[in-house]
Amino acid sequence: MALSPAFVPARGAVAGAGVAPGAQVTAPKALKAAAPDGSRPSLLSFQRVALGSALLAGIRGIRGRSARAAKARRCAEGSRASTAVKLRDPEDPVALEKEAAKLRSEVADLEAQQEEARRKERQALFRVLDSNSDGELDARELQKGVKQVMGANVDDETAERLVKALDVNGDGKIQPEELDFNTVQRLLQEFRREMQSKEEAERTAAYANKEKDMLRAEWDQFLANRPARNDDTGLLTRLGAFAAYLLPLTDALRFGMFLFAAFPAIQPLLNLLVVPVLLINALPFGLGYLALFFGMQTLAANRELPALLRYNLRQAITLDVVLVFMGLVGGVFQAIAGLAGSPIPLEISGGLSTAIYLLVSACCVYSMVASLSGNYPKGLGPLSEIAEFQIFDTAPTDSEEDTSKFFKFFDERNEK
Repeated sequence: MALSPAFVPARGAVAGAGVAPGAQVTAPKALKAAAPDGSRPSLLSFQRVALGSALLAGIRGIRGRSARAAKARRCAEGSRASTAVKLRDPEDPVALEKEAAKLRSEVADLEAQQEEARRKERQALFRVLDSNSDGELDARELQKGVKQVMGANVDDETAERLVKALDVNGDGKIQPEELDFNTVQRLLQEFRREMQSKEEAERTAAYANKEKDMLRAEWDQFLANRPARNDDTGLLTRLGAFAAYLLPLTDALRFGMFLFAAFPAIQPLLNLLVVPVLLINALPFGLGYLALFFGMQTLAANRELPALLRYNLRQAITLDVVLVFMGLVGGVFQAIAGLAGSPIPLEISGGLSTAIYLLVSACCVYSMVASLSGNYPKGLGPLSEIAEFQIFDTAPTDSEEDTSKFFKFFDERNEK
């Protein structure tokens, strides 16, 4: 059915009033009812009512927009007035203090709101994690909560540690105010670092134990593969062991010159000891001592020679090395004292030299007597241990042997 021209202005008015074009405007119920005489209202009446409703809605919308615009203008004017006040008196301490107090109050309110929000969040999360609704979390509930919230798997021991760390009141359970997953995350990081350090220490210890086991296996193999020791203690062996100490004994004569000069009665002993010195010095430039030293080294390393001879050769060589070292130290001190313009008094240097000579001579005499009797001179402390280790590369005929004290020498030699 075609609409009358009177309906067109009504549609335009509706659109201008803020009603979307094409929207259906429903007539009031009174218009839908029948007239008193039983007749229906005409289409023109309906159009008039629709037009009036649209105009009324448009007026209301205009009034609302006007009210919002007026409110915005008032806010802008207030802001400009506040800015003008601030610009007029920018250094007013009272105004600045009020503004600062206002800001502090706002910050405090904001923090309080955030803390309240976090508290409510913790309580809500706590209720979710509290599976038995007893108001407390035990280690297993916390373990599940860490899995749900953080996605981290923790074992029973770690969960117990977390409960112990979070438990402020010491009752063994976690209350809502004690639950803080930021603290849980920090604790888990600390536990992880501790575990990594522990695992690294365990790996280092395991590696060290493995190396020690390998070294011990090599040591046992070395002991098992040693050739039999030559335990000959005949006359030639004893004489050779006795003669080995002529090297340190004659080398120590330079320390005994003060003694021989002070006591002329012992000059025959000096003449006796000069004989091997002359034989050794048959080679000029000290080559005789060098040849004797390295020759004794070669004989001491020969495992086929009697152990008694090898033992005393090594002990005599070590004693001579100590003697040479003491001579070098004494020469350095004398040189320093000479450069300083205060040389060491003859009484002090002579006394020290005589003490060294007597000590070395006593060690040589003791070792010579023991060697002639067919025994090992083991009373020189570290010197005797070094000499004993020299013959340790051969297995003795008797089973009485302490191998544990030489393992450190074997370990040091393998490290080098």
